[in-house]
Amino acid sequence: MAERTRSIKKVRYGIRSGAMTAYIQQESINELNPFALWDHYRAKDLTRAVGLDFHGHSGVNTLSYPVCGQMRHVDSTGCQTMLRAGDVQMMLAGNGVVHKDTLKPINGIVETFALWTLLPTAKDEMTQASSQKYAADDLPLLEESNATTKVLIGKCRNVKSPISSPSPILVLDIAIAPYGSWQMQPDDNLTAGFVFVHSGNAFLSGVHIHNDQMGIFQPSSEAIEIRTNQSGCRVILAIGQPLKQNIIASPTSVHSSKNNQQQANQHIEQLMKVVKH
Repeated sequence: MAERTRSIKKVRYGIRSGAMTAYIQQESINELNPFALWDHYRAKDLTRAVGLDFHGHSGVNTLSYPVCGQMRHVDSTGCQTMLRAGDVQMMLAGNGVVHKDTLKPINGIVETFALWTLLPTAKDEMTQASSQKYAADDLPLLEESNATTKVLIGKCRNVKSPISSPSPILVLDIAIAPYGSWQMQPDDNLTAGFVFVHSGNAFLSGVHIHNDQMGIFQPSSEAIEIRTNQSGCRVILAIGQPLKQNIIASPTSVHSSKNNQQQANQHIEQLMKVVKH
């Protein structure tokens, strides 16, 4: 066990609306900076595809991560692709992007996660949008005696993901065996973030986090240790370097100024006119 480990400041249930559960609200973005959104969509007994029609985002870098079913992604950068379970779609919204995602069930079930990260003001917040799919086979696995870690973004124990981020972050999908443990010492600048328990039970510095709960880290550069009981667990870990900039959030965007927000909204309006034709 590490001598000093990062503690959990609070444990949070998300706010559920239908099949969607949102864990980061607009008023709590400062607390989780650089992360602006963590949504979990899970539905069962579906007989047809579900999804949202074209809509816009700006000022954030978005990760879409289906874990059950398939996702058809189409956006205004020209990207059109089908994601299967374990694939990742990275969409840098920048000065505005329009997209739609259609979820196709397998055996009646779909499940996917969405993560938004703030963009640094100086060069990325108002950049041209871009989008790219990464297949599950492109994402490295770190296999240890009682845990398997999938590196979605960043670097873990010299294992590096091909996905880059404009701001320093680390995002991992970790499966830990029953009565097992997992430890790491992140880079010192990755002081903020959370752990989300997808299944099972996780214990961090004596705090018990159940499935479908988010544990918010106390800001720290200390090591992280996760332990399990008889059920084991699967968790998503997201930590990053907080950005020192204004945060002006709406349901579809996050910007550092009203002027940037207005410019992006105008760009999105123009893109919507194009995709509707």
